[in-house]
Amino acid sequence: MGAWTLDATAVELMADAGILGAAMLVATVLRRYVPILQKYLIPNALVAGAIGMILGPELVGLVPISIERMGSYVYHLLALTFICVGLRSTPGKRSFAAFHLGFMQIMCMLLQAMIGLSIMLLIYYLVDSTVSPAAGMLLTLGFGMGPGVAYSIGDSWSAFGFAEGGAVGLSLAAVGFLIAYVVGVAIVHRHGRATGSALPKSVRTGVRTSEERTVAGHLTLSPAAIEPLAFHLAMVAAIYGMTYLAVSGLTMGLEAAGLARETPIVWSFHFILANLLALSVRRMITVLGGTGILDDGLLDRLTGVMADYLIAASIMAISLGIAWRYALPIVLMAAAGTVVTYAALTFTSTRIFRQYRFERFIGIFGEMTGTLTSGLALIRILDPEYKSPVAQDLVLSSGVALALGFPLLVLINLPFTAFAGRTEGFLVLFALLAAYFMLTMLAWRIFHTRTRQA
Repeated sequence: MGAWTLDATAVELMADAGILGAAMLVATVLRRYVPILQKYLIPNALVAGAIGMILGPELVGLVPISIERMGSYVYHLLALTFICVGLRSTPGKRSFAAFHLGFMQIMCMLLQAMIGLSIMLLIYYLVDSTVSPAAGMLLTLGFGMGPGVAYSIGDSWSAFGFAEGGAVGLSLAAVGFLIAYVVGVAIVHRHGRATGSALPKSVRTGVRTSEERTVAGHLTLSPAAIEPLAFHLAMVAAIYGMTYLAVSGLTMGLEAAGLARETPIVWSFHFILANLLALSVRRMITVLGGTGILDDGLLDRLTGVMADYLIAASIMAISLGIAWRYALPIVLMAAAGTVVTYAALTFTSTRIFRQYRFERFIGIFGEMTGTLTSGLALIRILDPEYKSPVAQDLVLSSGVALALGFPLLVLINLPFTAFAGRTEGFLVLFALLAAYFMLTMLAWRIFHTRTRQA
């Protein structure tokens, strides 16, 4: 079950909550007053994670942070985030640009996977045969899919002998965040597309004035009966319980079929099953006419809470010892992944989009090195009020990318499930990734030829 199990006392859980909360508060103050954090729009959660990592047992040793427990929090928060997203209402508007951005995402994921795998295979054969080539696949998980997915899948590989998978995945995701914000903001400024007056002061400092404050959500139920936020939390918790039962049932089936070795992979995909269950519950509520009991505003706030704590915990869960051992591969993969991602997105953006070309480029660059939130933050520098359709297109494109990219999540486990971690399995994987890339590009070309608008 890997990260699903959590060996912790109530005191330890409360202490961890206090550490994460205190770090988040300090980070909020730093964002308010430190100019460099404002200049590069560094999220408070990222700063909070860095504070915890610095004060943790592997550096200063001032705060008793458990790397294992933080990793487990990342695992669970990932699925909870996907549940919140799945419970939201589905936007009715669609655009060709969203589909193009979805194709661009899967293009970047495949390129990152092939680049990472190539680098790790070269290091394995020419420099150090003790490292695992599997680390190369974590580039696309950390950059293109975020810290939660990188840890969930990377940690599952410990059952196949790659014990460092989760830690390396988190390290690459952390580097990706820095690239998304530091490099992304630098690109915007280099193109002369940002001005001090264009970006509201509240966006830079993170503190809104009374005039800028908006409604967080609506009370869909009477607080006299039940607190609406408590009801929404109950929905999320119930669906997560359903996720546990569903994954447990799948693993029992695999064990009965003599495929017990494959069960860690199933547990690592729990977030996808959680999202599908949430979508099903939302659909059932809609059919029964009870759509009004769920409020998108409250669900957005819950999604934000889960995502912020996921990011903070993911940084605190990084093992510096493992990160140092894989320092060379991490640096090489991050550098090569950034260059290839930038070049590929520049090439395709100029040929696909006729309107908002740079906005769409910088948004997808932020998402393909950090997360969707990173992409939206970079778009906001250019479009503070989100008046253009770019932000919505980027959000909608994530669903397209998830559908197109699901086979990738299956393929990256192939060296372990079919080849027991042997080196030839990674060579076969590279060939399959290349074939997958060509098929995706062909499908994209056909789609572009038939639509001819973005």
